[in-house]
Amino acid sequence: MRENSLKKIAVVERDLESGFKAKYKDVNPTKYDLALISRQLAGKEPSYEQKIRILNNLKGYDVKIDFAGGDPLACHENYLVIKAASKIFGKESISITSTGAFVKKYGVHEISSFIGEYEFTYDEPADSPQDSRPMGYNSSNLKIARKFSALGVRTKAQLPIHFGNISNSKVEQIYSDLCEAGIGEILLMRTFPVGRGEEYLRGNSLTKAELVGAIKCFKAVENKEKTRVRLQCALKHLFEYDAGHNPCDLMHESFGINFMGDLLLSAWANNAKGLPLSEDFVLGNLCAQSFAEISETNKFQRYKKRLDENFGHCKIFSYVASTEKNEDSIFQKNDPLYARI
Repeated sequence: MRENSLKKIAVVERDLESGFKAKYKDVNPTKYDLALISRQLAGKEPSYEQKIRILNNLKGYDVKIDFAGGDPLACHENYLVIKAASKIFGKESISITSTGAFVKKYGVHEISSFIGEYEFTYDEPADSPQDSRPMGYNSSNLKIARKFSALGVRTKAQLPIHFGNISNSKVEQIYSDLCEAGIGEILLMRTFPVGRGEEYLRGNSLTKAELVGAIKCFKAVENKEKTRVRLQCALKHLFEYDAGHNPCDLMHESFGINFMGDLLLSAWANNAKGLPLSEDFVLGNLCAQSFAEISETNKFQRYKKRLDENFGHCKIFSYVASTEKNEDSIFQKNDPLYARI
């Protein structure tokens, strides 16, 4: 589930505070809480009750939910939704991808009572100059993750591969930091040409050789008894794989749910404004339909039959790289990383 992050300054009415206090008497609202109420009143985001309906519409399936996007703990209501999800599906099925700043608001012990996994970004050594992050970002994330690990919560570091982490020395230091902190695994990822990554990639895209080199370096230092090194599905086709199993997990194993309750083909199918890349990626809306109902639609069934047409290719990259943007673009062999394979 992804929350919509507000990049622009928004002015909200102070009298919204009284409405918040009427609902949550013992909680002092932050600017994020008031902004959320303002958006809900304007019909731009689902209410708390509608978010609970989304969770109920996922019942009956073996679900694992990662609450991510912006920071899911920024708003008190989201905190309550995550706790509700834990109660419905069990804490081992719930993870959050959050920053140290908002974890501190509730405390590691409290959060660990209702999540099974903590995911965080760690893509540059904490004690080195930061190529793409604010100073202190990585060190704060690792410090919090260490605390979750000490409490027995599964931990996963997400590392988008970029110029700030492909050198041998950076790889060795990052991996050493994670092992020392007791982190369970590191997920090596591509930087996607969507959302905030769209602008970054315009002048910072890596070659195939650079991506492969960085991955091999991480695999070379891996100690499977400590931090495990895993590849995101969009990178697996670079290496040996089970020829009978498509490494792209879109619709096979994963979907995205955006801030409006839309069921998306992928959690990465968002543009720079946090909206779906296009209606081609929207399968239905979980505020109004159950997953079972959506899965019976013509669109869902049509897409399901086409998943292996561009076997191994990332469907987000294939779509973005296509000249024409339509349903067929999702299933074409246009992922630049694999176009010549």
